[in-house]
Amino acid sequence: MIYDDGINNDFEKAHQSGLTRGFDLGWTYKGEFDRSIIIDHLDRLEKQYNKISDPETKLRILSQKDILRQIYKEMKNHKNNRERTTKGMQ
Repeated sequence: MIYDDGINNDFEKAHQSGLTRGFDLGWTYKGEFDRSIIIDHLDRLEKQYNKISDPETKLRILSQKDILRQIYKEMKNHKNNRERTTKGMQ
């Protein structure tokens, strides 16, 4: 609580919990947006991979895809990721 003057202030409690929910919800959308960028890039790499016949270039694309998948997974499963903690609750 930002203002703790010893007085039981229900309005302030409601305001602060609303800010927390809004903050968490904002981070949920931000995380989904960030991961959608990675997924879009993975899709583009897949299209490039299917068009190329050079084995060395294919290997580089596979390596890029592997790195992006790992980043995606780490972002989604990170211990400090607070996404969906309040999404859908209102």
